[in-house]
Amino acid sequence: MDDEQLPLVHRDGSGTGDSLQQQLSSYHERQRARQKRRHRSKTVGRATVGFLAASLLTLLLVALSWPAQRNERALQLRSLLDAYENAKNFSGVVRLSHNGQKKLQQAMGLASVQFQLPMLEHSVFPMGAHVQLLTAVAMYQLQEKGLVVMYKPVAEYLTAQDWEAFGLDKNRTTWCPKVTQGDGCALVTFQHLLYMGSGLQSHKEKQMQVEMMGSFGQQVGRFIDAPLAFQPGTSYTYADENYVLLAYMVEKLSGMAFGEYLQKHIFQPVNLKLTTFDPFAGALGVKHGLVDQYVQFYAHRDVNRSESSSDSSSGPVEKHLHRMATGSCAIYQHLDNSLHGLQSTGKDMHKLYNDLFHEHGRHSKLLQAKSIEQLVHTRNPAFPAFAQGIGVDFDETQSGLTSTEWPAKIAFCGSTACSTTCMAMQMPAANMSIVASAFTNDVRLYFPSVDAFDAYQPRDFIEKREPTVEKDGFEKNDGEVNTLAWNLLQVFLQFYTAPDN
Repeated sequence: MDDEQLPLVHRDGSGTGDSLQQQLSSYHERQRARQKRRHRSKTVGRATVGFLAASLLTLLLVALSWPAQRNERALQLRSLLDAYENAKNFSGVVRLSHNGQKKLQQAMGLASVQFQLPMLEHSVFPMGAHVQLLTAVAMYQLQEKGLVVMYKPVAEYLTAQDWEAFGLDKNRTTWCPKVTQGDGCALVTFQHLLYMGSGLQSHKEKQMQVEMMGSFGQQVGRFIDAPLAFQPGTSYTYADENYVLLAYMVEKLSGMAFGEYLQKHIFQPVNLKLTTFDPFAGALGVKHGLVDQYVQFYAHRDVNRSESSSDSSSGPVEKHLHRMATGSCAIYQHLDNSLHGLQSTGKDMHKLYNDLFHEHGRHSKLLQAKSIEQLVHTRNPAFPAFAQGIGVDFDETQSGLTSTEWPAKIAFCGSTACSTTCMAMQMPAANMSIVASAFTNDVRLYFPSVDAFDAYQPRDFIEKREPTVEKDGFEKNDGEVNTLAWNLLQVFLQFYTAPDN
């Protein structure tokens, strides 16, 4: 029964002014209206239940599709890595992370051919020029402490004590770099050094091993008075001399050895447990877990078509690439400058990139966000892809202009005599970043023929003879590790879905 009761009639026949018929009619009208409301409520209820059921079904189907997407992505990643490991004989470590979280890491090949030691995920690699980013971070840390200003000339910070450290006239107090003898003094700033725009040049002559082991001050003394290649800030030339001078300035301004500074102010704050700086390549202590480096020799051999197929008929001669031998790189490792003493792992390098560049560096433990912004935005005017110790790529706006807000991609490869280590980072959104890395401990030499390989001498590695120049030359290849890093990153982005964090 409803809460509303039937109308009552007074016993004396009197009422409230309405006849019984009128009261009953009014009652039934109200009942019919109530029933209509109930019907609409049931209809809406059924529709709501149907909508919720459909929504739950949709969510279930989407949820079921996430594993499928992840499986497809995993399959593509596996196919990519299998191609490198089996078809290309890749030796090294690859890693993929999203917003600082590891998504994939795999070790392939051997860390030591001589002892048949397998590559491990935490194997340590020589990082070569990756030290440039750490040097840039150190300089900006010193700027934040008020010890240096990036846009000021380096000459303003040099004293007689520095010239003595350079092994030059200790009574000298000025640096007057010039392009030609008749020019006035050019102003080389710290920014010029950081983006390879100072005009300093690499030495043409080969330096002896003992010279490479000299202090940074002694190394600076060998090039500080050499003519500049161009007016500072007008062009680009890659030269380690820029960062040798910067490493010296880090030591001068901080009062600490370069490696000691990196350990205290960069490695420890970000917890880079397996990262060290060793300018003497193990001469004072062997690094545990450091991979050996190798040279892989390949040569094209003439193969008759009948030899490479079941068809017994003779055919034209084809060129097939064959691996001839694996050689040690030890004899060449002394060619690396002591500046290239950085040793690290894929995991540690991902930590570094995530600290500096994820979410525009707002949560960095190493630098203030404004310093990181300067680091990625202050680029070489003649070669804008190079910022300060890293490569950057800015997306174009709808008007065709280059966006200057934040780089869409950050990348860098470091190489030593026989190793290559590549980092690739992409930031599709301000709060999203994907980092991929590929490190290898060998270099490949491709010879046009077996005779060319037989004629090879170790000194030829230094001279880098090219097959297009000499028939007995060779082509040097790093195993396409940079391409591998970017392919890993692109496969992840292709199948990325928000719930897969």
